[in-house]
Amino acid sequence: MEFRVLGTVEVWAHSVQVDLGGRQPRLVLATLLLEPDRVVAVDRLIDLVWGPAPPRSARGTVQALVSRLRTALRQAGVPVELIGRAPGYLLRVDPLAVDAHRFTDLVARARAAGDDDAVALFDQALALWRGEPLADVADEEVRHRLCAGLREARWTAVEERADVLLRRGRSRQVADELTDAVARQPGRQRLVGQLMLALYREGGADRALATYRQVRDRLADELGLDPAPALRRLEERILRADPTLGPPADVAGPGGDDRSALVRPAGLPHSSTTLTGRDAELERLDAGLAEPAGRTRIWVISGTAGVGKTALALHWAHRVRAEFPDGQLHLDLRGFDADREPMPVETALTHLLTALGVDPRAVPDGLDGRTALLRSLLAGRDVLLVLDNARHADQVLPLIPSRGTVLVTSRHRLGDLVVRADARLLPLDVLTPVASVRLLATLLGAAAVRADPAAAAKLARLCGHLPLALRIAAANVQSAGRADVAGLVRELADGDRLAGLTVDGAEEGAVTKAFALSYRVLSGPQRELFRRLGLVPGASITAGPAGAVAGVPVPTATRRLRALAAAHLLERHPGERYRFHDLLRRYAVDRLTAEDDEAARGVARRRLFDHYLDTADAAGRRVIPHFVRLPRPVAADPFPDTDAALAWLDAEWANLTAAVEEAARCGPRRYAWHLTDALRAYFHQRGRREEWLNAATVALAAAQTDGDARAQAAMHQSIALVQVNSGRYEEAREHLLEGLRCSDADSWQEGRAGILNNLSAVHQRLGDPHAAIDCARLSLALNRRSGNDGGEAMSLANLGFSHWQLGAFAEADAHFRAALERGERAGAHYNVAVLLVDLANVRRDRGDPDGADDLYARALAANRELGYRYGEATALAGRAVLWSDTDRAELARADAERAVTLTREIGDTGTEAWAADALGRVLLALGHPGEAAEQHRRSLELARRTRFCWCEATALTGLAAAELAGGDPEAAGRHGRAALGLATRSGYRPLEIRASYLLARLAERSADTAEAARLDGQATRLARETAPAC
Repeated sequence: MEFRVLGTVEVWAHSVQVDLGGRQPRLVLATLLLEPDRVVAVDRLIDLVWGPAPPRSARGTVQALVSRLRTALRQAGVPVELIGRAPGYLLRVDPLAVDAHRFTDLVARARAAGDDDAVALFDQALALWRGEPLADVADEEVRHRLCAGLREARWTAVEERADVLLRRGRSRQVADELTDAVARQPGRQRLVGQLMLALYREGGADRALATYRQVRDRLADELGLDPAPALRRLEERILRADPTLGPPADVAGPGGDDRSALVRPAGLPHSSTTLTGRDAELERLDAGLAEPAGRTRIWVISGTAGVGKTALALHWAHRVRAEFPDGQLHLDLRGFDADREPMPVETALTHLLTALGVDPRAVPDGLDGRTALLRSLLAGRDVLLVLDNARHADQVLPLIPSRGTVLVTSRHRLGDLVVRADARLLPLDVLTPVASVRLLATLLGAAAVRADPAAAAKLARLCGHLPLALRIAAANVQSAGRADVAGLVRELADGDRLAGLTVDGAEEGAVTKAFALSYRVLSGPQRELFRRLGLVPGASITAGPAGAVAGVPVPTATRRLRALAAAHLLERHPGERYRFHDLLRRYAVDRLTAEDDEAARGVARRRLFDHYLDTADAAGRRVIPHFVRLPRPVAADPFPDTDAALAWLDAEWANLTAAVEEAARCGPRRYAWHLTDALRAYFHQRGRREEWLNAATVALAAAQTDGDARAQAAMHQSIALVQVNSGRYEEAREHLLEGLRCSDADSWQEGRAGILNNLSAVHQRLGDPHAAIDCARLSLALNRRSGNDGGEAMSLANLGFSHWQLGAFAEADAHFRAALERGERAGAHYNVAVLLVDLANVRRDRGDPDGADDLYARALAANRELGYRYGEATALAGRAVLWSDTDRAELARADAERAVTLTREIGDTGTEAWAADALGRVLLALGHPGEAAEQHRRSLELARRTRFCWCEATALTGLAAAELAGGDPEAAGRHGRAALGLATRSGYRPLEIRASYLLARLAERSADTAEAARLDGQATRLARETAPAC
């Protein structure tokens, strides 16, 4: 199904064009398609079809046109609803079936993608244009009214695509493609500049200059305009062969590896190759797949525990995964775990979004935001989503995409999902007797079953015809010392003696008998490991935790895990990871309670938590060495480098956070706060803010229960850092102040120094640089007393930043240089990478552009090497301001746009405000005051939302400058005065100077020479007291 308006108006169904009639019905349909799911008034349709002089019969004619459209669409089998709703009509249609909306979606995805994928997405979007929109149904006036925004979006996409190509070093392609475009659109001066730059990079300076002259003459002759200042500056730089106009040194593009570019997930777990007795169910699933695409197919596979729901879902998913080239996802919703609550919907959405490549920091707050983002990312993509172990429909509904196939497994029928989402039920019963025996023959070999078919049939009956029980029974037959099927049948027949566990339901009772017999034939050490694995709180198990909980070396634990998997008591997955079936986990816990006394269980649990803590602590120290940590013994470091440490944390973080909750609930509680403290560096580096906040909140409650003031101080600081990274500065301040009180109560001086450092940074954001200096000085004294180089570097950095805000550039420069020296000595690589940005900002504002340029380059290299996108974004934003102020605005634009993209990807609202302000300054330098004002308004909104006072003041100043250039002096004066007042109250001397100069220009414009002179004098005096070139 395809609706086309980007050219002639067409509807295609089943590869056949639908006959819609003449111009009038197609114009009505096109109008409704451009605004799907919105009521379009009849009066508006009349105006569009007939103009200012409609016939008297127009209203009735519109009604007839709509009726004709309904008939044509229905007869063609087009699944849309054309509904009459006052005061007009509404068309319900999948927006992505309409080429105009698909174009918008592809452009949005291109902007969110890394450069590697962006060009292909822009190409797909632009290929949808077959000519002028509504080419055969509307005149130019109507086309402009309906499609002006689309036309502008098309050319903007052309420009953005050219920017990406230039960043990728593909200047020849840009030159070839833009020559005709510029001939048709000489007024789009961004496009002209891109063509000139591409020609220059291809050795065609003469052609670039000729292009400029041709465009200049056409603008003068046809529009009476001069080229924009940015275009004139580009001409001058080409004339003097400016070396910075050359191709990028790294054609991989800014940012290198873009971790948040949308990926094609391949997330299906391992599946058994044997599936018996489910041919009818597989056929039903296959038949559903053969239906026309364009809607979501939802199947609910329901049945009792052990009946093979997950096995069927995964077997089919692996079999048809080639039908889903956009990816396959799997998520265990934990609906029936004995020791864990079902997965909250918000957490499930986070898992799916990160599996699609979204940076955890960019995951929106709240259910609605996450649901909207998931559906946006999956719009138009055919994905297969397996949602395992759902407890109820509300756990599933927000996870369903707008198209693709969803398999839901549950012990419940989930009737609500059928009613609310048009899901189809696929109930699983136990296997038939014939299928049960056939499965045994597959598992044991046909000869074993033929040798005693009666015993095989009885074994199947004793196992309740449940696949899980049959697999475990077959493993018993094959185990050492088991001669035949009949021998196992005799032992299983003694069900009461073997069960050792009461489970409700006949089917689960049969499974329990199989469990008990399998458990009994294990060796003593294997039984002990099986029982004690019930203490491991996470979803998966590796040899390290298994060895710890059993008190044996890793090689021994590995052998025993493989033995348990061979007995089908564990599921083995790639990478030597093991998982319990939920029934087997419950059985392990029950066996543990029955056979191990409380003291033995406590020793095993402490060994497990010690293993987790020692390894997580070593990994965290690899990731960010200088973080202040709670005092604890430091174990040997098992990791050869930081990459290995991060890889282990990426694999284990979910198990570690489960251990935090387990320790807080069951004890010993100290592990809850120590594990959270050990994970802080990882959470910070990877941006897993939701998991971080949950763990720290649980650990804080545990510390409060135990009355441990030092642990409370550490957890308050941990929560505060989450809030800082989320732009919630006031909440962060409250937690830091509470942390200070707790550290004072415990006399924990190192912790107090770290909290004061963070409090200094929060005061900087909240507009109190003097309080920030006080905190940084106190922290500096404490860090020097303890000899903490990393902490001292942070204190000096905070002093430098606060002095920079105050305009004390010489002091700021000295503090940053000293911080760099301490940070390098301490191996604080992340701090050093950001300090290079801070020092570059100071050199820029002191009037040393060459020194600043060099420092920005070093900062970008350092942050990209670390994969630290916060640091990269701040470096790009800072360099964009430098380049826009030094006649390099064309190059600056790419930096500023990339900075905005990065901050959105990592979800750092405060830094996004900073980057948007930089982009606004660049756009103004390029001669686009309207676009500049939009960016400054965005920056202002973000700054006010987070209470980022510095960004609020600079955004107000930038907005006033853009409004002045755009011809709105009243608004410029209002915002300029607000900027000056805020900067003065906060002591932001550099921003006072900028705002004063701006207001002086505004006074000159209104012929108030006395006020202009006063403001100029004020700005000059402040600048003289501060530093040059601020």
